[in-house]
Amino acid sequence: MSVWIWVLVLIAAIWAAQWGAEHLAKPLKKLRKQWGFSVAAGGALVGVAAASPEIGINIASAVTGVADIGLGTMFGSNVIAIPFMVVTAYIATRHLKKGNAGKDHEQHVKEHLLKVDHTAVTVQALPYLVIVAVVAILTVPAQWRGLQPTDGWIMLGVYLVYLAQALLRGRKEGEKVEWKKKEIYLAVAGLVALGLGAFFTVKATENIVAALGISKIVGGLFITAPMAALPEIFATWSVAKTGQITSAVTSVIGDHAVTMTVAFLPLALVTVPVKDLTLYITILSFAGLVGILYSAFIHWGGKNGRHGFNRWQVYTLGAVVPVYVGVMLFGVLQVFGGPSGEGANLFKVYNEDKNDYLEDGEFYKAVAKIGYFETWNQDGDASLSEEEWRAGISENLGGYKVNQIEELGEWDLNGDSQISEEEFREGLFEAVDKDGNRQISESEFVSLYREGIRSQKGK
Repeated sequence: MSVWIWVLVLIAAIWAAQWGAEHLAKPLKKLRKQWGFSVAAGGALVGVAAASPEIGINIASAVTGVADIGLGTMFGSNVIAIPFMVVTAYIATRHLKKGNAGKDHEQHVKEHLLKVDHTAVTVQALPYLVIVAVVAILTVPAQWRGLQPTDGWIMLGVYLVYLAQALLRGRKEGEKVEWKKKEIYLAVAGLVALGLGAFFTVKATENIVAALGISKIVGGLFITAPMAALPEIFATWSVAKTGQITSAVTSVIGDHAVTMTVAFLPLALVTVPVKDLTLYITILSFAGLVGILYSAFIHWGGKNGRHGFNRWQVYTLGAVVPVYVGVMLFGVLQVFGGPSGEGANLFKVYNEDKNDYLEDGEFYKAVAKIGYFETWNQDGDASLSEEEWRAGISENLGGYKVNQIEELGEWDLNGDSQISEEEFREGLFEAVDKDGNRQISESEFVSLYREGIRSQKGK
C-alpha cells in the first residue's frame, strides 16, 4: 500500500481517537463540576480522557509488538504539545469577544500577558516535574534500565497520588448538573472510536516508518506525536476563545502528567528496553526543561500579584520545539549529510531484521564494510600485534574511553598476545556498546562511523 494512503489512514485514525476522547471528557467535566473541583485541580481528572489517545496508542503498540512507537509518541507529545498549547492560547486570547473577556482582560492584552491562575504551578506543573524525575530514576540507571512491569505499577501509583493532591487542594462547593442519556451513549461510542483510532494510528505509523526506513521510536517522536498534538491545538484554541484561559493552558499539563503515568503502564507491562540511551536521555531532558520553563514563567511572569506568561516567555517556550528538533536531528540522530548521514544509511542497510538495533552478526558485517580491521592491521597479516592494537586505539577510537592496560586482555580472548579479526570485532562491539545492552543503536553506530571516517581523513 502507498505511503500516502497510510498517511491518510493516520490522519483519520487520530481524528477518530480525538473524537472519542472529547466525548469521554464530557462526563468527567460534569463530574468535576458536580464534585466541586476547581478547573486547575479537575485537569488531573479530565486529563484521563484528554490523554486517552496516547493511552490507547500505547496499549495498541504494546499488544501489536511495536512498543517503540508508543514510547516515541509518549515522550514526543510531552515536549511538543506543552509549548504549542501555550503559544496557541496566547494568540487566541489577544482578541476576545466582550462576553468572553474576563475582568482586566484589556489590561492584560496591553501588558502582553497571558494570565493564568497561580495554582497551576503547585497543583499541575510541579507534580508534573516530579513525575518526569521519577520516570528518569526508574528507567535510566544501568542496573534497571528500560521500562519494566514494576515501573508501570509504580507510575500508576504516582498518578493516583498526583490525582489525590490535585483534587484535595482544589475542592469547593459542588454545582448541580444535568445528566443526559445521549451523553452517556456518545461516551460509549467514543470509547469504541478511541480503540479503533489508536489501533490504526499505530498500524499506519508502523507502515510509514517502514516505507521511510526510519526507526519506530523516531516515527513515534516525529510523526505520530506531532499529528496527535494537532487536535489538541484546535481544542485549546476553542477553549481559550471562550475566555477559559487557565483551563486552556493548564489542561495540557494534566493531560501529559497522565500520559507519563497511566500511558506508561501498558508499555512497561511488555518490558521495553532503552535501545538508544543518548536519544532517551535527550528526550527526557527536554520534557523536564519544558516543565521547568512552564512553572517558572507562570510564577514570575505577571506583575502586582498576577501570574502568567509574558510575551517573551511565550516565544521562549515556543522556541524550545525547534531547538529540540534541531538537537535531535543534527546532534543525536545525525540524519543529514556527511559522515553522520552516511553512517545512518549504512546502519539501515545492515539492520536486516529492521528491529532498530544491530545484533553482533549485523554489526560485524557493517564493520567489515567500513574496513576497520584493515585500517588497524598495518602490516596486512592475519592479526593485530599489541603495538598495532595500541596505535589503533589512539588513532581510531579517540572518542572512546578504552583503558589500554586492562582492555588488551579483554580483546585478546585466547591469550596469545595477538588479536585476530574475530577477537577484534568482539572487542570493538564491547567498546561501541556504550550502554552495555549487547545491542548497537543507530547513534552508537554513527559515532563509530564518524570516528572511522575522521581517522581515515587524518592519514
